Amino acid sequence: MSKILVCLDGSKLSKAVCDYGIFIAKNLNLPLVLLNVVEHSHISKKINLSGNIGLGSKDDLLVELVNEEILESKELIAKGKAVLQEMQEYVKSQNVTNFTTLQKHGTLFETLDEMSKDLRMAIIGLKGEDNANIGNHTEELIRTINIPILLVSTDFTPIKSILMAYDGSEYAKKAIIAGKQNPIFPNIIRHIVNVNKDMTASNILLDEAKSLFANTGIEVQIKSLSGDNVTSLLKYQEENNLDIIAMGAYSHNRFRSAIFGSFTTKMMLHSTKPLLLFR
Repeated sequence: MSKILVCLDGSKLSKAVCDYGIFIAKNLNLPLVLLNVVEHSHISKKINLSGNIGLGSKDDLLVELVNEEILESKELIAKGKAVLQEMQEYVKSQNVTNFTTLQKHGTLFETLDEMSKDLRMAIIGLKGEDNANIGNHTEELIRTINIPILLVSTDFTPIKSILMAYDGSEYAKKAIIAGKQNPIFPNIIRHIVNVNKDMTASNILLDEAKSLFANTGIEVQIKSLSGDNVTSLLKYQEENNLDIIAMGAYSHNRFRSAIFGSFTTKMMLHSTKPLLLFR
């Protein structure tokens, strides 16, 4: 059975991530998995092994470094277990019984890659515990893991409407088809939007997108916009008070992204609503 995975690291967004997981798991009647990943990437701030140090002294320093790493790992494990325990009690208080907790060692990417075949989707806080914003690791995760990923950047609000950004690309079509065949949010209105200088081309794309939802019983509204892609989409979302933005994520063209900046990354940086990304 497919599962809803929530990734918890103890950051301020952990509760919001959990709330979205609870909301979706209840709506789809799927089990919930609370995951904490312990990443062992210790870098000592105290020990310097450079320079002309005698062999015996280096051995002592290596022992100290190993002990320091072991202590840090124990602290991370204990902290992760405390986060899982806190969120477990919260999930119970929300009348959810079909859930499990899991602590894994490694990286989030490796863990999701290993678990992805059993997952319906994963939910991740866009900012980590240190409040750092997105980086290369987040981009690589989204580029590579082939399941829908919901990126959460704010407190939870119930999802009653969806903005779908559509440009006719492979990943945009995948988002539409997934929303039709096996919707994560059934019976919720879709606003399908295309930003385009050419209104004729835009209307053709929007009619194509709308036709994909034919005979599904899902209400669809379409809108053609002009101007900057990110600015126009986010303005439309705000004006219509839409709760979530769904879109295809990252093209194959890394060179173009490096030169001009990625649309997906810009949306992650500027959106104040959760992003549901499809690969």
